Amino acid sequence: MSKVYVGNLSWNTTWQELKDHCRDEANLDVVYAKVLQGRDGRSRGCGIVEFSDPETAAIAIEKLTDTELDGRKIFLREDREPNSDRDGGYNRGGGNRGGYGRPPPQSSERGDYDRGEKNESIEPGSQLFVGNLSWETGWQDLKDHFNQCGTVLRSDVAEERGGRKKGFGFIRYATAEDASKAIEELNGVEFMGRPLEVRLDHKA
Repeated sequence: MSKVYVGNLSWNTTWQELKDHCRDEANLDVVYAKVLQGRDGRSRGCGIVEFSDPETAAIAIEKLTDTELDGRKIFLREDREPNSDRDGGYNRGGGNRGGYGRPPPQSSERGDYDRGEKNESIEPGSQLFVGNLSWETGWQDLKDHFNQCGTVLRSDVAEERGGRKKGFGFIRYATAEDASKAIEELNGVEFMGRPLEVRLDHKA
């Protein structure tokens, strides 16, 4: 995999600054860089960088993690997302957000979130409650942010019937180990302007 996920970006970091940092800081060949954006065009505080080959990407993860960019220590990991909707928004300039829209209601990615009451396949301890969300946070924003700690199977931001967000949501990981890592690394950490409350969802 030659693509890496870059987290903890400053809201002001542009795709060009991200690309230049990855290229110049470690002297690596960058194919393109993308800062992920919400539907309002604002940065999500994370991005994707593609390198010339998997070996270069591995070197980038090792050399660039914890380096400072625009006043923040960034982290890099392998991009675990399948080549689905996110790839639709990749470009060198960061202007095309074609793949970032909300999926249709029948999509298994969104749908009606059952929180697991009727799903016996959920691994105990793998589902999280996420509180103190910004009103601008969408399910995709939440998923992208929590993907840094493991494989997110499902992401949801709770809404009232009128569509108004309630300020909390749920994340379901593939394993309890990933969920535990997310609690340790993301609880109390600022996301979209607010420190998150991350804990186990005991009702799952």
